[in-house]
Amino acid sequence: MFLDTANITEIEAILPFQWLSGVTTNPTLLAKEKGKTRAIISREILSMLDENQRLFIQATGETQAELYEDAQTILSKDARIAIKIPADQNGFRVMAQLKQERPDVEILATAIFSVEQSYLAALAGCDWVAPYVNRMANQGLHATRIIADTATLFKQLGVPTKILGASFKNTAQITETLIAGATDVTIPADLVEAMMANKLAADSIQTFQLHAKGGRT
Repeated sequence: MFLDTANITEIEAILPFQWLSGVTTNPTLLAKEKGKTRAIISREILSMLDENQRLFIQATGETQAELYEDAQTILSKDARIAIKIPADQNGFRVMAQLKQERPDVEILATAIFSVEQSYLAALAGCDWVAPYVNRMANQGLHATRIIADTATLFKQLGVPTKILGASFKNTAQITETLIAGATDVTIPADLVEAMMANKLAADSIQTFQLHAKGGRT
């Protein structure tokens, strides 16, 4: 499980549970952290992660050259950084270019809304694809079917590309995504908290506590 945030306080709250494979960020999440640059936020997050955890940072640029240059800048900072590349025409070119030059670089194709995008990302050598579950649902797309079809296709092709489910509005979407065939998920902090705060479990635990107090000698 990855945590989808650029907020240091949220990371500090979840990190002690030892669940996280790392943290995923994007320009929108970074923009919420007022007064901090991408470089500063990245350094702060990396200082909290261990050597086996990864930080995903998204490259930006309006042209292929700009996108490639930004990706190179990001990747030069720390070996634990993995790069996110948007799954569009410029992005597919940059994915393939990066993999040809540096096969060890871990690439996640982001903003996935179709099996076709995932297919092209896999051909470009991406390690991960990130289907946007809630955004698909908002557009009337069947997210779990797209994820299941993608998983089937990857297995059929024999490619190592993995599925990292992203863009969640509720906890049901998370479990549906994993059951559909996603390798992993990246989750906002509030939904991680919601997963731990099950109302029925809380009621049962409170009853146990009351009974335990009454039975002590």
